[in-house]
Amino acid sequence: MIDDGHNALKPPREAAWPHHALLLGFVLLWGGNFVLAEVALREMEPISFSVSRFAMGAGAMLAVLYFQVVLAAPEGKKHGRLFPHLDRQDWPRLLLVSIIGATFAPWLGIEGLSLTHGARASLWLALGPALSCVLGHLLRTERIGTVGFVGIMLAGLGTFALAFDGLRPEQNFWLGDLLLFLALLMAVVELHLIKPLAQRYGPTPMVAARTAIGGSVYLLIALPSLLDEPWLKLDVWTWIAILVGGAIGVGVGQWVKVRALKRLGPTRVILYGNLVPLAALWLAWLAIGTQPSAFELAAGFLIVIGAICIQVLDFRSNFNSRDETPPLHDDSTDAIESVSIRSGD
Repeated sequence: MIDDGHNALKPPREAAWPHHALLLGFVLLWGGNFVLAEVALREMEPISFSVSRFAMGAGAMLAVLYFQVVLAAPEGKKHGRLFPHLDRQDWPRLLLVSIIGATFAPWLGIEGLSLTHGARASLWLALGPALSCVLGHLLRTERIGTVGFVGIMLAGLGTFALAFDGLRPEQNFWLGDLLLFLALLMAVVELHLIKPLAQRYGPTPMVAARTAIGGSVYLLIALPSLLDEPWLKLDVWTWIAILVGGAIGVGVGQWVKVRALKRLGPTRVILYGNLVPLAALWLAWLAIGTQPSAFELAAGFLIVIGAICIQVLDFRSNFNSRDETPPLHDDSTDAIESVSIRSGD
């Protein structure tokens, strides 16, 4: 066989197994975040814990973004901006996006979690892809195939099962469920509002800007509660929930997903994201003895299968049948999962 030298010029293909191992580890970490939050809320006010972990995650995320944009720029080449220079007419949209996605969504999410439990919160937030597709369909910003509509129906059935379970007197989770749903709705609305800005200025600068603006407002709102917290008396697990869950789970976790996208592709990365609710249910049962109800198990199964239909099966069938550039399902999914983690903080 003749070697024309072309193969020698190609860089060796990166191994896939390290990405699979990291994603699996972060699935457990992201699922464990909900359990750790439930433990931490036993000795902290919800908003104090949420803004503390949000600050850790935002700091780590901004550091990663800074490294990618500024420090990783090739020598001699102009790097991009971490914070964008916006036109005047775009500032109202950015401020709205920041307040919705980085202030009220995590605030309502942690208040809802404090009234339910961590595993249940993860189930509600797994509804994000279905809710995003419905909103995108209504706004004519997303195309949904037959399999996608089946996924939405399955997720809808799961939602009804979860809502009915929360209304039962022995559960009485209806207020927490409502707050979690509102947090998720705000996260989804944020995704659709930020899309034009991300297309104009780039996703990295917009993520940095909305995190800095919304996080600063959130910090000001939570300041009185933060000053009242007995920081020196907090349990070690609470500090783990704040530091590890925030800086590593949110900040580094998103970097791991972005790196995995380049080697594994969006479909496989999305599948790992859909395992988070199942990991949360398992870890909650194993670590703190939370027994999921039959309705929660049924709802979790329907919502996760519905998400797979929407994000994976419908995506692949539409892409293969048209043989064109795939739609931005994976971008929305990545942001939904990121916001879901924040809302569970």
